[in-house]
Amino acid sequence: ATVTMPDFSIESIDFSSPWVLALIVLAAMFQDDLTCLVVGSAVVAGRISLVPAGAACWLGAWLGDIGWFLAARVLGQQLLDRWPLRWMVTVEQLERARGLFDRLGPWTLFASRFLPVVRTPLQVTSGLLLRSAIPGCLLLLAAGGLYVSLVLGTVTAVGNTTVVQDLYDRYGTWTLLAVPLVAWIVLAGIRRLLRGNRQSD
Repeated sequence: ATVTMPDFSIESIDFSSPWVLALIVLAAMFQDDLTCLVVGSAVVAGRISLVPAGAACWLGAWLGDIGWFLAARVLGQQLLDRWPLRWMVTVEQLERARGLFDRLGPWTLFASRFLPVVRTPLQVTSGLLLRSAIPGCLLLLAAGGLYVSLVLGTVTAVGNTTVVQDLYDRYGTWTLLAVPLVAWIVLAGIRRLLRGNRQSD
C-alpha cells in the first residue's frame, strides 16, 4: 500500500534567491536551532551551498546572542523588568546564571551558546557584570561558529546516511528535516531529564 505523506518539499523553496542568505540570518537571530535544521536539510538536498549558508546561520546566531548581551550593558538592571525578558527569565534562572558567572567569568558567555535553557539568563548576567563588551562579543562569535558547525555537520551527516536516504526516496524531501528534528527533540528531552535528576539530588 502506498503511504501518502504531507505535501512538503525543500525543492519548492527558492534557495537561489539573492535574498535567501539575508532571510537565513534573520531567521537564525530568532530561532537558530530550527534554522540550522532547515539549512542542513537544504544542503543535503543540494539546494544550497554549505559554506555561505553556514556563515549566514553563524551571523544570525551571533547577532541574536549579542543582542541580549549588549541590551543588558546598555539598559542595566531595568532590562530585567521589561517585556519580554521578565516573561522569559525567572529569578531562579538568573541566580544560577550569576553562580556560573562567578565560577567561569567571561567564559560564561561561551558556555551560554551550548546551554539552551539558561542561554538568555547567562547572556544578560554577563552583560551586567562584564567590564568590557568587546571580549564578550568575540567569545559569542567563536561559540556561535562552533555551535553552528556542530549542528550543521550533524544534520548533514545524518541526512546522508543510507537509512535517511531510503526514507527520502520513499516519502520525499520532508524526511531530511523530520529525522534530525526528531533526533534534536529526543536529545533535548534527555538533557532536561538529566538536569532534573541533578537538581533533585
